[in-house]
Amino acid sequence: MSETLKISHYLAISGIILIAGFAVGFGLSITEPAFGETLLTLFQEMIAGQIMGDDPPMLALQLFLNNLEACVVIFIGGAFFGFLSVFILMMNGVIIGAVLEIVRKEAGYIALIAAIVPHGIFELPAVIASGALGLMLGRSVKNELAGGSEASIEAWSLGGYFLKYIIPFVAIAAIIEAFITPAVLQMVT
Repeated sequence: MSETLKISHYLAISGIILIAGFAVGFGLSITEPAFGETLLTLFQEMIAGQIMGDDPPMLALQLFLNNLEACVVIFIGGAFFGFLSVFILMMNGVIIGAVLEIVRKEAGYIALIAAIVPHGIFELPAVIASGALGLMLGRSVKNELAGGSEASIEAWSLGGYFLKYIIPFVAIAAIIEAFITPAVLQMVT
């Protein structure tokens, strides 16, 4: 199997896991609004409350660091046979899906799209790719235990992909989220 085919396979799996999480969070928030409200409150206290008052350059830095941390944990979570990567992807999806349903309910679909699309076109692929790299790392750990090649060699290769693709996408997303997304939201709300 070629390297491109392997990566695309894992990207698809990672994307499906994240989308499944979105669907679960969105659905739970519809059927149990208190679930979504609780997650929104936690999100505001733990993440948004700490960074949203900052000026755009500082906000971009905080968003970059927060999202980079999430991507690193998703990637490194692959060392646990990929299970931690899957869990974190799913939980991120659930939280985002639940929060998005609350935003949709309060502000409508246009505001929801405006809140996600500008930076999401970079951030979501970075998260999905981090999950794919984590799953590939998990596969290499499993293969090493079965007598295959060393997982550390594969980890270095996967880390190179992370540096080359994930970090720039997370940086671009953070800049857009800090400088452009608020302006787009202001135009539609």
